[in-house]
Amino acid sequence: MQVKIIDDDGWEPDEDFFLEIYDEATGQRLHGEDTRTRVTILDDDKPGMLVFEEKKALRHPATERECVVVVNRVQGTDGTISVKYKTVPLGVEDQKAKPDIDFEPVEGELTFLHQESKKSITIKILAHEDPDEDRNEIFGLMLYDAEPSEVKISKKDTLIVEIVTDTEKKR
Repeated sequence: MQVKIIDDDGWEPDEDFFLEIYDEATGQRLHGEDTRTRVTILDDDKPGMLVFEEKKALRHPATERECVVVVNRVQGTDGTISVKYKTVPLGVEDQKAKPDIDFEPVEGELTFLHQESKKSITIKILAHEDPDEDRNEIFGLMLYDAEPSEVKISKKDTLIVEIVTDTEKKR
């Protein structure tokens, strides 16, 4: 007897079912320990892990109005997955970037389709009245609530974004 297993591209937990042997003439289940067996379908799909492309803090020039943050899907790209993101406050006193003054806060959800490994999030950086003002403010971009639950988010779930006056001078 053969049982056809249909493979798909989406991650799912391993699945079990039972096969039982019946008497062809009577339709009755045969007796004995070896007339029923459990079959486990092992899922070979890997939904992956989500990581920020920038490994350290992202230094963004205050003169550029759009800060693009790249999120990569590594260690597997099977199935459709999603993750939520939002800007979060970081820093203290003058170094703390202020929402709607230094940047426009964002919140949303990224969806990676099957075999998709890269997405980006754009955050608007706001100009100050004095273009010559020295800027050094920070805020964070956090990833959370990945779906399905087997999708991992890097231990570094929050990227530090630094708005700086001159990226060369500040290195």
